[in-house]
Amino acid sequence: MFTVNRFTVLGNVGSVTVLNGATKVSIATNRSFKDNSGKRQQRTDWVPVTIFNEKMAAWVEENVEKGHKVYVEGRISSGSYGEGDNRKFSTDLIVDKFNSLED
Repeated sequence: MFTVNRFTVLGNVGSVTVLNGATKVSIATNRSFKDNSGKRQQRTDWVPVTIFNEKMAAWVEENVEKGHKVYVEGRISSGSYGEGDNRKFSTDLIVDKFNSLED
């Protein structure tokens, strides 16, 4: 049986944060919709993605700035930590491809 585990994000960079062994990038995506009264509304959703590839992370840290339009692809990874009633669950978007759409 064939399965797919992919995400795609096209948006604008909000921040780039370097952590131990990973680089986190926050990407803003915009959407518009009509509310119950028929009035047009706009919302910004923030999508946090994680880069583990050292070469890609170094390139992003050097070349990508707040406001840059980017195209990102990757896989969804979920996990848990803790025990019993203290067990916590997490979902991470792990980057495989990161392209800046800036000149």
